[in-house]
Amino acid sequence: MRITGRGVAILLATLLALALAGCERRSQDPPAAGAPAARMLATADLGREVLMDVRVPPDQSVMRALRGATDVETAHGGAFVSSMLGRRSDLAARRDWFFYRNGVLADVGASGVRIADGDTVWWDHRFWGGMMDVWAVVGLWPRPFAADGEPPGPVAADPPLATALRAAGAEVTAGAAPWRVRVGAHADLLRREPAWRRASADPTGAGLTAAVEDGRITALDAEGRRREPVAGARALVAAMPTGSVPADGVLMAVVGLDAAAARAAAERIAREPEVLAGRFALTFDGAGEPVRAAGREGP
Repeated sequence: MRITGRGVAILLATLLALALAGCERRSQDPPAAGAPAARMLATADLGREVLMDVRVPPDQSVMRALRGATDVETAHGGAFVSSMLGRRSDLAARRDWFFYRNGVLADVGASGVRIADGDTVWWDHRFWGGMMDVWAVVGLWPRPFAADGEPPGPVAADPPLATALRAAGAEVTAGAAPWRVRVGAHADLLRREPAWRRASADPTGAGLTAAVEDGRITALDAEGRRREPVAGARALVAAMPTGSVPADGVLMAVVGLDAAAARAAAERIAREPEVLAGRFALTFDGAGEPVRAAGREGP
């Protein structure tokens, strides 16, 4: 078959379009100071390495905002990230990109989630062979309980974190609510908190990167492959769904091997909320000092 000059041009254009499919950049200027904005954060290995932290315009999909911030390759019709910031999806190595909106794992692709003013979208590239789904994280505290964009609704919270949540603008209730912040000894929370009881029975299924197992505080090792006992840890903070999907409600539990350790950890969080920044879960000693974050060698 003879291809004319025009045919060659069309063929080359087609091949170029195929080569570029799923790899697109829509550059956007960051919002001006004081203008409505959302935050786009990208890390690697359970938050251990920060790859990007920028302000992006709100009122658009997560994917569109991401494309405006960096070069992205996508898969599955453009809904999922396959490569960005030097990190690729790798089925053989069991590494992939996951994202959280205000601390809650997204249940649809990035093209199907819209961001509002004040939202934080956190992407993390991690090994998922040790745990596929981590449903919620504590590293954007006080989100999702006090989100600038779309607060989830009333929050049932224990002291001292109830006071911290009110100060952050959350609607704290003394009644029942699917969004909860609990502080207490492991044995106490097993009795009064059904989400913690379910999670303790199946920590991996609940997406717990830190847990209480056999009377010890455990956390994912530095490679993110398995939970292991944390020397010196007496308390932990972790997040998990209260129902079937995290979008319907989340529990953040500050749990101690005893009540005093749980209280000390909660007081540290209330006093220094930045101690949780970028952590999937965090363990503490009995005096409220951070010991080790999930997936790290240190706090």
